[in-house]
Amino acid sequence: MSKINIKYMTDVAIKTFKNSLNFFSKEIINNPNNIKWLHEYIKGDPIFVEKKYQIEDFELYIPRDSKDRETDFKNSVLLYNSLKDLPMSILTDERFWNWINFEKGYKVAQINMPISIDNSVLKDHWLFSQGQRRGLFFGVLSRCFFRVYFTIDDSLKDKYELTKFVINKPERFRNLSWRAYSSQKHIVLGALKAEKKIIDKFGDIEKATHFTELAKYISQLGSVMLLDVISEEEISKLVYKKYIQILIAKE
Repeated sequence: MSKINIKYMTDVAIKTFKNSLNFFSKEIINNPNNIKWLHEYIKGDPIFVEKKYQIEDFELYIPRDSKDRETDFKNSVLLYNSLKDLPMSILTDERFWNWINFEKGYKVAQINMPISIDNSVLKDHWLFSQGQRRGLFFGVLSRCFFRVYFTIDDSLKDKYELTKFVINKPERFRNLSWRAYSSQKHIVLGALKAEKKIIDKFGDIEKATHFTELAKYISQLGSVMLLDVISEEEISKLVYKKYIQILIAKE
């Protein structure tokens, strides 16, 4: 494919959306294939502005439904490989992801995260109302990119092994992603490797409370240790030991 310039959604367009969430939720539901309606609504001001950075053009795969994990994985890897060379200042900017959501991945975003008028999907998962960190991991397509960014591991035979692990069950990564320490990839990798080792050994024993407890445990480690100097292997051993303690305590 050819090169294209990335775009940002303008501040005017974002403000317009946030001021009329129910109206725009209805418009998205009624116009699932393109955003011509948006250009007609916001007249006189641009919706997107081009930036100097270029990427290879890409087209996302259309999933069967919101539970289509196979297509979710393919799109996540495609997004990662298409965008990974952009500066982090762009990859963490809601204006960039609003372009991805509303133009490049418009149809896919709707299937991944169906919108209804009476809930907060548009506000929280399309428009980053949860703040920067949570917003990125709540974001309907930004979270796809960051799941790969934080789980790809070239030391493994299949470098996407942990990516598949978290996409098949996003709860495995969700609580970790909300914590400040998630910006340190070796901590995320160590924790996920411990979780996977537990599942490989004991089978499907996971509960939502397990993920919360493990995330809190790593935060507690950070209060007594310097997490940035603990190795991935050490984190994995500590989390594995904690997970065993959690399982024993629940018996």
